[in-house]
Amino acid sequence: MTVVQERAGTWGTPPWPVAGPRPAGRQEGVARVEERTSVAQAADAGIRTLFAEHHTRMLRVAAVLLSDPSLAEDVVQDAYVSVYASWGRLRDREAAVGYLHRSVVNGARSRLRRRAVAQRHQPAPLADAASAEDVALASLAGRPLLLALRALPRREREVVLLRHYLDLSERQTAEALGLRPGSVKAYGSRGLSSLRAALHPADDDLLGQGR
Repeated sequence: MTVVQERAGTWGTPPWPVAGPRPAGRQEGVARVEERTSVAQAADAGIRTLFAEHHTRMLRVAAVLLSDPSLAEDVVQDAYVSVYASWGRLRDREAAVGYLHRSVVNGARSRLRRRAVAQRHQPAPLADAASAEDVALASLAGRPLLLALRALPRREREVVLLRHYLDLSERQTAEALGLRPGSVKAYGSRGLSSLRAALHPADDDLLGQGR
C-alpha cells in the first residue's frame, strides 16, 4: 500500500482535491441556479413582449380608472413588476396577460381607496384646472366619451373598458375583475346603455360596436 493510499484509508480523503463526481448536494444546488437563470431569462423576454404589446393600452385604461396619468403610470409599472416576480408560477403567455390585467385593475382600485381617504383631509381642488389626462387619452376618445365613462359606476366602467377597449372576452374580463361571466354581461349591458344615452349616436363606433 502506498503512502497516499494509506493516508486516504486513514483520513478518508487524500490531502488534496481529487477529481470525481460532484456531491449530490452540490449538483442539486447547481441545478437550482440553472433553473432560476432559465426562469429569469424567460421572464425578461416575456416582460419585453408584454410591454411592447400591452403597455400603452393598459396605461390608458389605468388613466381612465384613476383620472390621473401619473398615478396610472405607477400602477402599470407596479403591475409589470408583479408579473415579472410571478413569472415562474405562470402557466403560459395567456396567464401572464390575464395576471397583468388583474394587477392593473387591483392596483387602480387600491389607489382610489387611498386617494379617497386622503381627500377627506384636503381642501377642495382649484376650479377650472386643466385636465392632464384628457391629453394623455386623446387617442382613446374625445372628451364626451371620457366624461361619460367617468360617470359610470365603477364596475360598469371597468367592464366596458376591458370588454370594449381591451377587447377581452367575457371569461377573460370575469377573471380580471373577479366576477362571474353573467355579471360581466349584465354590467357591460348597463354600462353601454348609459354611454349610448350620454353620447351622440355618431360616437357609437368608439365603443367597439359590432365586435
